[in-house]
Amino acid sequence: MRKLSLIFAVVLSAASAASAQLVSVGALGGFRMTDVFDYTDESRIYDVGGSVEFRLPAGFAVEADALYQRIGYAYGFTSVDNGILTAGNAFRERANLWEFPLLGKYYFRSSDAAWRPFLGTGFAFRTGSLHADTTDFSTTPFTLFHGDSRFNVQTGAEVAAGIRFQLGPIAFLPQARYTYWGYSNQALGKNEATLLLGVSF
Repeated sequence: MRKLSLIFAVVLSAASAASAQLVSVGALGGFRMTDVFDYTDESRIYDVGGSVEFRLPAGFAVEADALYQRIGYAYGFTSVDNGILTAGNAFRERANLWEFPLLGKYYFRSSDAAWRPFLGTGFAFRTGSLHADTTDFSTTPFTLFHGDSRFNVQTGAEVAAGIRFQLGPIAFLPQARYTYWGYSNQALGKNEATLLLGVSF
């Protein structure tokens, strides 16, 4: 029984070590270089989230991420006739937006190298919750409207390029990404460029 327990412990330790070498988890953070909305963009420029990477033979890997963005925009108009305000509206929207990239990656150097350039390509999906405020200036007093809704799920094509620096058990992955998003009926921009730093364990 003791020998069987010892063998089981050795096999379990070996499996755990192999699993640790094949899978890594980490965090991502960075800044967008493009506007989220086509209107007056008031979005925060940062993205934050988590990632998991599954390493495959011959330098290939698959990475799945979840990234959070706080976004928003505002715009308005007024119409004046003989000094009298006849019409006017102000719109303001804020949203919590989530992106879920799924990338296939290729590393150009061997897995034991201290630094490894990589390229990636794949698809990304985004959705989120939206809160809208509308003010009608043509009424006395002004009329306020509030509404909550969700973004439709949107799909985009994504490419990435970067370098993986291995420092002991920790890896740093500075990278640039570009996503071209498909159709959206919420005035979201189609082009997204982001600079990110990943930290992986």
